Amino acid sequence: IVPSWVLLNELCLFSDKVACVVPSECVKQCGTEVGCTNYAYPTLVLELMPDGLRGLMLSVMLASLMSTLTSVFNSASTLFTMDLYTKMRKKASEKELMIAGRVFGIVLIVISILWVPFVQASQNGQLFHYIGSLASYIGPPISAVFMLAIFCKRVNEQGAFWGLMVGLVVGLARMIPEFIYGTGSCVAPGNCPKIICGVHYTYFAIILFFVSIVVILGVSFLTKPIPDVHLYRLCWSLWNNTEERIDLDAEEKPLEDDSAPEE
Repeated sequence: IVPSWVLLNELCLFSDKVACVVPSECVKQCGTEVGCTNYAYPTLVLELMPDGLRGLMLSVMLASLMSTLTSVFNSASTLFTMDLYTKMRKKASEKELMIAGRVFGIVLIVISILWVPFVQASQNGQLFHYIGSLASYIGPPISAVFMLAIFCKRVNEQGAFWGLMVGLVVGLARMIPEFIYGTGSCVAPGNCPKIICGVHYTYFAIILFFVSIVVILGVSFLTKPIPDVHLYRLCWSLWNNTEERIDLDAEEKPLEDDSAPEE
C-alpha cells in the first residue's frame, strides 16, 4: 500500500505521470486510462535514489514480496493438510501429508498466476483500490465472527458457520459483478448495476459487517448454546475463571493406549 506522503511527493515531482488526469495522457504514461498511481513508489525509488540505495531498496522489496508469498502459501497448505485432508484421510502417513501439502501449494501458485487478469480487471488495475475492495468483500464476516466469539459467549459453531457463509455469498455477489462489468472511472462510468456497485466498497464493508453480525447472533440464539465448561478463558465474561476447560473435540481425540509398554 502506497502511503499518502509518497503520493503527495510524486504528485509534486512527477505531475505529468503520476498525477495525469486526461485518459489519453495516462495511457501514454503507464497504459491505464484511470491513472498511474501504481507507479508512484517505483518511480520515487528509481528516479530519486542513487545507484547503491536503489539496488538495496529493490532487494528489500523483492525479499518482502517473497516472504509474504511463502508465508501465505505455507499457511494455506498447512491449514488444508491438517484441517481438511486429515478429515478425508484419517490414517494418512506423514509422507502422504507432506506430499498433499506440497501439491496444494503448487495448486495455489497456479491459481495465483491465473488470478492476475482479474486483478487487472478489478478497480481498473489500481492495486491500492483492489486490495481495499477485496478486503472489504472478504474480511468483514471473519472480523464479525472473531469479535463476537470473544465478547459474546452465546455464539456457537452453527452461528459462526452460517455467518461466514452468508457473508461470503454477499461479498461474492458484489465482487463478481464488479469483475464482469468493471468499476469504471469518473471519466467513463462502468456498466455495473447501481443496486450492486452503487455503494463504495468501504461503505459496503460496514454493511457486510453488520449483516454478518445479525446472521451470527440470529442462528446462535436459535440453536443450542455451548456449555460454559468449554469456554473458560476463551471469551471475555469467563476470562478469569480458574476451572478446568474441556475442549469441544475432546471426545473425538483418540484415547492413549494404557497397555503400551513404558520406555
